Amino acid sequence: MKRVAIARCPDYTQENLEAAISKIAECSSFPDLEGKTVLLKPNILSDSPVEDGITTHPEFVRAVIRLCKRKGASRIIVGDSPGISTPGFFPRQCKIGEVCRQEDVQWADFFKDAREHRIPGTKSHLLLCAALDQADVLISLPKFKTHQLMYTTGSIKNLFGLVPGLHKSPCHLLYSRRESFAKLICGIYEEAKPAYALMDGIIAMEGPGPANGTTRALGLVLGSSDCPAIDFTQALMMGYKPTLVPIIRELKRRKLLDMDIEYTIEQPYVIKDFKLIKVTEKTHFMQSLALPFLTRGFMKRAQRREPAPIFSDQCHRCGKCIRICPAHALSLDGKQPIKPSIDVTKCIRCYCCHEVCPFDCITVKK
Repeated sequence: MKRVAIARCPDYTQENLEAAISKIAECSSFPDLEGKTVLLKPNILSDSPVEDGITTHPEFVRAVIRLCKRKGASRIIVGDSPGISTPGFFPRQCKIGEVCRQEDVQWADFFKDAREHRIPGTKSHLLLCAALDQADVLISLPKFKTHQLMYTTGSIKNLFGLVPGLHKSPCHLLYSRRESFAKLICGIYEEAKPAYALMDGIIAMEGPGPANGTTRALGLVLGSSDCPAIDFTQALMMGYKPTLVPIIRELKRRKLLDMDIEYTIEQPYVIKDFKLIKVTEKTHFMQSLALPFLTRGFMKRAQRREPAPIFSDQCHRCGKCIRICPAHALSLDGKQPIKPSIDVTKCIRCYCCHEVCPFDCITVKK
């Protein structure tokens, strides 16, 4: 039986964080850290201001660093690599870099000495950060958020950040469907083998996450030594049927998810009126009848029926959406209104552009 601890925490003061996180660690099989090197992987989708609620809160990261010190860790590494980051990335606006300096722990450059790994369950080899090889224990620190493509951002999706910068972008082209992308993410989880996850749900994000949703105060922290169990619990509390979330479904298919979960401290509950991403249920009917090449064609057409991103006239022309688009479906042509043009026949509906837009100028409408 897997154990998930859920605790109340009203704000990001260290007193309240320490009380909640220490209690969770006691009740959810926190790993032995004595004399070990620990890699903490927060969710830094972009180096955004703290008040935007896009990243794991810096004080949350500080509280986990201090917990690891109390548990006897000999070395603590903190790191992440946003989708359009470059070598030498350091998180300034979100204040996580400042916390690392103040707590005298190492910030890792995920580009430096990244090594190619074979990803289980796929035919892919991906670069993963060297810090993964250096650490004895990996702890995922996700944010309680929705996700336009995958419906939820959890402790397992958070591990996609182990892939340095724009090396992520071709993955969306190779694994353009939700189901295939879930296979890749679950493969990274199997390769990385995180020992624990602590989820920041004190200020969560609902609606069109993971960057352009609305912040919502939940006052919750979740912890577990089993990442599939904590992600299942998050989906349940958001109000999804968890097995309709592609990553949860793939974990179940791989027999990596045991839904016999024991809850400690508090029981899970469905958060009232939490704004979700509309779920498109996968159909197996055509796959069971059609030949493989017809199935692939059918799934590509189904993907194209997903809504394409819409660009606002308030575009700031920063170019981040164009840089990250794996299908090269976006361009700036200088015509009025001056905003990116989209070739919807090329667009694979990965919504990377929606994720990285710092000005909330991209929407996805059903």
